[in-house]
Amino acid sequence: DRERLQTVQEEMDDQAETRYARVVREIEDLRRVLERSQERVGVEATELQRVVEIAFDRAGAPLNHQAAQSVGAIRAFPIEGDNPVFAHDPSWLDALDDLRTRRRAQRERLNEWRRSAPLRAISFAPPVLDDGRDATDVVQVHLEHRLVRRLLSRFLSQGFQSDLDRVCAIMSEGAQARVILLARLMLFGLQGQRLHEEIIPVTAIWTEADRQTKSLRALGQEGEDTTLDQLEVSIKKSRAAPGTVVQRLKALVERDIADLTAELEKRAQKALDAATQDLKVAGEREYRSLADLLRAQRDRIRTAERKAAEADLPLLERMQPDERRQREADRRHWSQRLLRIE
Repeated sequence: DRERLQTVQEEMDDQAETRYARVVREIEDLRRVLERSQERVGVEATELQRVVEIAFDRAGAPLNHQAAQSVGAIRAFPIEGDNPVFAHDPSWLDALDDLRTRRRAQRERLNEWRRSAPLRAISFAPPVLDDGRDATDVVQVHLEHRLVRRLLSRFLSQGFQSDLDRVCAIMSEGAQARVILLARLMLFGLQGQRLHEEIIPVTAIWTEADRQTKSLRALGQEGEDTTLDQLEVSIKKSRAAPGTVVQRLKALVERDIADLTAELEKRAQKALDAATQDLKVAGEREYRSLADLLRAQRDRIRTAERKAAEADLPLLERMQPDERRQREADRRHWSQRLLRIE
């Protein structure tokens, strides 16, 4: 017995070590994936919280910091579902439903479910309790969360309402003053379907000297990358420019735009040509895929028709009237479907 027990313990210890090693490898893989995603998305929890707070403020339902709860090392903000802002605009309800404490039952009425299932608080970082468990009464929101997308849509619609015609001044850490002209290129299809959208930047070193005779010159790729990096850092720190600087900028803003518009239009046309070609290739690919699908459906219907005719032929005399009517209805449906496919 002792020998058998020792064998079993050795085998179990070996399995435990193997499982532990596998878990360690999986954790390391997940950490690498997390780092890559953070680099690619480039949005920190504090930045997301700040934008969401601004959106809530503009909507008229600011986050209640006084009622916020501490969950481990993060803060969770309650959402007041009975706020008049949400009641007067039904488009909020679907976004808020993702925060309910439970799922809707199969035959439960929508209004009853919303009354009986309160909203959970939201956080912008993982809501982990001190003992390592996830907090079940808190929802971590992210860029693809329905509520966040609903909030961010306010900024997009605001941009269209102002015709995207804005000038902003912000302090940066760089030694030189820089200017960035941004344009949004959009392509639409039938019924206003948005097919493509991208932001096109043109950057330059800004100067006041000899502006009557000298124009701003657009920077190349390296200088543009430096400018955009400085802009991103400056937006995070968000230091408004002094009034005296704003007045100096206002005096030349029209000339700044005029100096860089030609380069912007050149880049926009290049981007437009590339996007149009990409959409054409995608359209042709979808066209071929749909055509193949329709041909396959047509062939299956024809095969079904032939097999049904061969099977029904010996049975026609013995068929009941209801069966015969059903067979005729099937054939009419197949014929109509074939006509639609053609």
